Amino acid sequence: MQVGVGKSKVVFKKLNQPLIGYGKMTHRSDGAETDLFARAFIFKKNKTIFAIVNLESCFITHHFKQAVVHSFESKSPGSTIIMDNLMLCAQNTHSAPGGFAHYPFFNITTKGFRQDVSDSYVKACVEAMIKAFKDLSECRIYLNAGEFDAGIDVAFNRSIDAYNKNPEAKEQDEEHTHLAVDRMMKQIKIMATDSPKGLINWFGVKGTSISFENKKINSDNKGYAASLLENDKAEGRDFVAGFFVEASADVSPNYHGRAKWWPRGRYEDEFKSAYFNGFHQFEKSKELFESEEDQIPISDSLDFEMNYVDLSSVTCNPLYTSDNNPQQTGMAAVGLAILDGSPVDNPGIDSVSSAIISSWVKYRNTIRRLPVFSSRKTREEFRKLIAAHGVKKILLELQNKRILGFKNLKRVPLPPALTDVGDEIRRQFEAGALSENTWLPVILPIQIFIIGEIAILGYPGELTTVAGMRLRKTVLEKLQSKGVIDVIITQYANEYMGSTTTFEEYQVPTYERGYTVFGQHTLAAMQTVFAKIAEGMLFPKEKRKVNRKVQPPDFSADELRKRTYTGNPSKTG
Repeated sequence: MQVGVGKSKVVFKKLNQPLIGYGKMTHRSDGAETDLFARAFIFKKNKTIFAIVNLESCFITHHFKQAVVHSFESKSPGSTIIMDNLMLCAQNTHSAPGGFAHYPFFNITTKGFRQDVSDSYVKACVEAMIKAFKDLSECRIYLNAGEFDAGIDVAFNRSIDAYNKNPEAKEQDEEHTHLAVDRMMKQIKIMATDSPKGLINWFGVKGTSISFENKKINSDNKGYAASLLENDKAEGRDFVAGFFVEASADVSPNYHGRAKWWPRGRYEDEFKSAYFNGFHQFEKSKELFESEEDQIPISDSLDFEMNYVDLSSVTCNPLYTSDNNPQQTGMAAVGLAILDGSPVDNPGIDSVSSAIISSWVKYRNTIRRLPVFSSRKTREEFRKLIAAHGVKKILLELQNKRILGFKNLKRVPLPPALTDVGDEIRRQFEAGALSENTWLPVILPIQIFIIGEIAILGYPGELTTVAGMRLRKTVLEKLQSKGVIDVIITQYANEYMGSTTTFEEYQVPTYERGYTVFGQHTLAAMQTVFAKIAEGMLFPKEKRKVNRKVQPPDFSADELRKRTYTGNPSKTG
């Protein structure tokens, strides 16, 4: 098998940029604390080839990935890298510039689409891929795996009450949130004939060591880990280390659960906390890399498959539902809990503002059920929406394009705490920049790469600890007969749709529930669609039945222009 690695720095035209991840209009950079990089890994065996690219950003979106593929094709004529065999992932730093997505939901706190930011990220990804192609050579690869000791402060469950609702979870209290996470680190070690070439590492922890008070671009804990290992292994060649994110929707890097007077992290200095967490990941990775006992040789076979699925209308396999009945997902909607935030990583709005919005939700829901105010069809659609989303208090309807039930966004009654967000929403609404398609992705890429005995899932969002455990088990059961011995999840891959909780966790009001946008059966739906694509991979490539008709929508140049930031606060574009 041939493997190539490449790395390229992201160069922004300006450093004064909106940062994305915390949903704060005030979260902007005035400089850079660290550089950001794209890291590429190309695998090739005979005519089968695929690329795995890790970008130091918060997430990835379909249209951004599309731009990477098109740019790479223009610079590498005859390239065989297409959407299907590229797994483009983010490492979830919340201190990187935003505005690169086409979907409106991601363009509010950035005050519109930012072409310059998108171009900078695309250029780095393409340059890293070109370097990786030039670097292709025969390699041996190994799987390393090992758990962090319980005494290492590297990851903590930030939604412990929800976690404890899972029947398979060992109940933990607030003093032991570090035990309510998956402490297993896994990595693929890439060895050239004469020296180490690179490494792909997975560990489940979010890129939130640095808060929204920060004003500097920073790659956060995983960026520090990657740079530390690359510097340690730079022995006469450019060693490339990609630190990816496993299931971690409910996993914080922030030291909590024990008495301390500052609000987050191991130290009062957030950069020091990020480095501290990254150093732990680096140390464990290096230990596994150098251990003689933790080397599992991986064979040189390659396979891949990707399919698009409309996740708002999936009938779930009863094997994966809470009551063993074929439940349905629903139209995408964000819950009020997203405004309440996560007390550990991102405290939300004040309790008074939350109560005001909650009252509006209850009032509007009552109105929409009354025949005098709506048609029978509208009431039936609303009934299905409520059935799918269960106990969630719906704030935003991302397919129906409603906020608090209002279609006319100029009339939405938001409290003073959300004035800046409300002003930007109304500005884009009045400019006609919120009209096309859905506000957040609904048609999602479901992707599996197989390297020897390892299956890598490209997950278009993030999963909680237990949700990840269930999905890995589901896919492993399907692929064991193909020789797969382990399944690894790569979050923030190819697209971003939000969080995924288990059904049991969904019943508890957490940020993760609010951001599980397709309702309480989202995980069962994901198990259903990943199981289906895994079953298809048991057959030769030419005999697989893949539906290519379902594809994500494109936004017109006109709407994107209206949503593009120009620097003039009185205009959208």
